[in-house]
Amino acid sequence: MKNNLQSEIIRKLKEAKDLSTANPDKSYKLCKKLYQLSKENQLKSEEAYALLGMSMACRVKSENHKMLEYTFHALGILKELNDTIGVVRSLNLIGIAYFYSSMYEQALNYLRQAMDLLETCKDDFLMSCVLNNIGEVFRETLQFDVALEYYQKTLNLCYNSDLKINAASILSNIGEIYFLRNQHSKAMDYFAQSYDILKQEKDMVILSEVENRLGKVYYVNKESEKAKDYFIKALKKIDSISNKFYAIDILLNIAMLEFEKDKKASFYYLDKAKQYAEETNAKKKLSMVLKTAADYYEKTGDFETALAYYKKYHGVEQEVTALLIGNKLEILKLEFEHLDGKQKYTNNELMDQRLEMEILNQRRELEKIQQLNQKLEEKLYEDELTQVPNRRYINKHLNKTWEEADSDLIVVLFIIDIDNFKKYNDCWGHPEGDKCLIKVANCLKEIQTKRKDVFARYGGEEFLYYAENINYDQAKELGDLLRNEVENLALSYSIENDSQILTISVGGVFGRIANYDKLTNMIQIADKELYKGKSMGRNRTFIKNMFES
Repeated sequence: MKNNLQSEIIRKLKEAKDLSTANPDKSYKLCKKLYQLSKENQLKSEEAYALLGMSMACRVKSENHKMLEYTFHALGILKELNDTIGVVRSLNLIGIAYFYSSMYEQALNYLRQAMDLLETCKDDFLMSCVLNNIGEVFRETLQFDVALEYYQKTLNLCYNSDLKINAASILSNIGEIYFLRNQHSKAMDYFAQSYDILKQEKDMVILSEVENRLGKVYYVNKESEKAKDYFIKALKKIDSISNKFYAIDILLNIAMLEFEKDKKASFYYLDKAKQYAEETNAKKKLSMVLKTAADYYEKTGDFETALAYYKKYHGVEQEVTALLIGNKLEILKLEFEHLDGKQKYTNNELMDQRLEMEILNQRRELEKIQQLNQKLEEKLYEDELTQVPNRRYINKHLNKTWEEADSDLIVVLFIIDIDNFKKYNDCWGHPEGDKCLIKVANCLKEIQTKRKDVFARYGGEEFLYYAENINYDQAKELGDLLRNEVENLALSYSIENDSQILTISVGGVFGRIANYDKLTNMIQIADKELYKGKSMGRNRTFIKNMFES
């Protein structure tokens, strides 16, 4: 009867293992049930392997702390049973858990222990897994040459033992190193070899990963149609096994591809990636999606939406950092609990050093995010073409002035408009028109910088200039200075074969803040003065003196 139960549990554990990638929740529940059953019937070996099954499911769900807890528990049982293969599997999983937590030194320590044990009990499949994972650690730490050495050892082993799927996975990993080194031709060669094997083996997860990587190579080689074809193939395979976690990277790559020709489609794929990241609680991937969305909105000039995404990204990054540190602390605690008395004493100092390092890393990460947010905040208030402050900036500045300044503060506001700008554009073309706007903006900005006033591009060929603590004569001189300096740029154009020099018209309003009902009222008055200058021949300065009203 007990033998039948053992056989049934072993069969069910295999079923759970096959389920772990496609449906980790179902796999976990099945293994947990088998763990309880094994424990009740004192089947120690099956109890340990059920724990390893739970660990595998947690690995797919990126629950590192649980993964490590179950594996350490299994390791203790398997050591008692002198099950060397089980111990190797446990050490390998512990190494992976440390790797996922960016604790690379600890990861290598456990993986090398597994490798040493495999020298005494031959298991080519497990050895290939361990060697590959060591290669992954060196790749992640950018030690590409060392990683390649381990990958090559693994590949030779896989070929000798006919481990086709493992060989395909290694070929893909080697290709990824060459891709990271921008050796795209070599990368393509390795990805293609991996793909040829996987097409026959039909392993959906690894096959989709290789298709995704092939798509990236075609993308950097500017073969967009082929890139999209591989990305879509990869996405369909991952969707067929309902694995939203692995779909996120593919969706991001499709969004990147579509951004160049169909921004609406690009944002659709980004939204889908965001949805999947939220549904799977994949915080690190969600952070990456939000950062990408912020960058894309910034490129389209929608700085407000970009800032909103950057703020979300910042919040998630803080959460990720806190989770990572919390996870590492839990891992250190678990590790400490599984040491004997002598080891605990020796490792106290080492653990203190690790904690200090983690706190330092957190501070650096937060500083990096704050710098990114500051950069975008500046972009939000900067005109994309001329790089001077924009309408949003000056509106914010003037509104703040109206709220905080003394009502007796004397100010002048100018609206500046380039005369005959359309004719300049018609004469030289829009690219030269853009250069003209930049030159005029820089000219006016130079005056503003020296005087410490406020200046912005208001839209099109219009600019706003604002100054405080000034009398009427000084305001008139300032308006004329702005106009004369632009004229001195000598930007010429022709109207009906008659050469002209580019000029500006300046309309202003001078008075106390108390003279205006609201900010828009002040701008409207300045605009009327500008219209006067335009109607009386252009290249003129007109200022309304509110003290004479």
